[in-house]
Amino acid sequence: MNDGSNIFGIHRSRRGWRVAGGFGVCDGMDEQVTYMTQNVQYLKGERIMKKTYYAESSSTSIGVHGGKKDLLNKIFELLKQRGFIIQTDREILERYPILADTHWEGAKGDLLFKSEIYPAGFNIEFYQEVNIENRNGGYYDFDKLAKMPYLVRCEFLITKKYISQLIEQEGFQNIGEPSFKYAMDKVMHEIKSCCHYKEGKELPDYEIPKYNSKDKDDKRIRNGQLKYFRDRKGRLQRGRVYHNINNMWWVVLNRFDFRNIASFELFDITAERLLTRRIQSRQIPQYVRAEKFRGKFKSLGFSYKELNEEHIQMLRIFLTQEFKVFNSDMELKLSAPRKKDIKILKRTGLQYAAIEVDGYYFSRREAITFNSDGFIGFAGWACDYNKTPFVSAFGKWIDWLKATIETAA
Repeated sequence: MNDGSNIFGIHRSRRGWRVAGGFGVCDGMDEQVTYMTQNVQYLKGERIMKKTYYAESSSTSIGVHGGKKDLLNKIFELLKQRGFIIQTDREILERYPILADTHWEGAKGDLLFKSEIYPAGFNIEFYQEVNIENRNGGYYDFDKLAKMPYLVRCEFLITKKYISQLIEQEGFQNIGEPSFKYAMDKVMHEIKSCCHYKEGKELPDYEIPKYNSKDKDDKRIRNGQLKYFRDRKGRLQRGRVYHNINNMWWVVLNRFDFRNIASFELFDITAERLLTRRIQSRQIPQYVRAEKFRGKFKSLGFSYKELNEEHIQMLRIFLTQEFKVFNSDMELKLSAPRKKDIKILKRTGLQYAAIEVDGYYFSRREAITFNSDGFIGFAGWACDYNKTPFVSAFGKWIDWLKATIETAA
């Protein structure tokens, strides 16, 4: 018997109500079970619209989720009192007359807007036609707020303030990103709004895994410490550090500026580092080296047809050697090979081969893959720095392969 409980992805099982692909589920047949999304709440199969609106500080759009026509009419009355002229959207009326009843446009001097209503709510988008880039008009421009002339922008901000106040009086909550004047406030908001946040994560005594909290000199990093780093031009920078996610740290430089820096770029100052300016790194990025070695593999006339299991095993040996000299807290080591990781046919040779790697906090990630389409991949999960041992091992392996084939010939 269908009781309608699975219409919105909520299913009844032996243990109680369950949400398909959801979260925030409670057990028990008699408990009030709720499934929450950003804008919709599901309560034992009943769909309840949350009263939210979106009005971010950097956006010219105001979107109201769950807003009805009566609220939109109140906003239009407010705009008319502020001097706006509102009418049906002329473009929609000409091209799509069937939609004319749900689309409007308005203007007050050089400040313009378009609005539309739909079953889930309505939206109001402000723009201008003074400074435009898109040939179709300012409504289709990116960065609408930044392009607004000063007086037009001031009028928009005041209008937006009044609209937001009216919407909040009706019980709606703004889910847009708040704006902050000071860097510390912004950083604290980023930390506490992250899905990985735990109580006290921003405090100095919070324990962060060692593989994410070691600086350039292998020293442990703590929240609130003063650390130094070099920017892209080699200039010395310093600030208070707070853990972000993985090995990334927020660095508050001053009252208004902050950066997101990897742990291995941070260090404590010494006399030598203080007196010297590092020249901008000219090291070749690993993705460039990888492409170079792929080209070298083809230019030497190699193909999958010449490769066998012994060649792949030798590549594993080169990788192991590189892991030993590579300075990383991830504790890289090769995963145990599996039968399905390599496929070789007698007539056409190698079809596919995958070498995988384990680390301190992960297992069986890509090391080097010989894909069936001919593309050779290197640690697709890793940043440029952490690709180093994989690319270097492949380069040495190519030189070995060339010598081996030439000797056999």
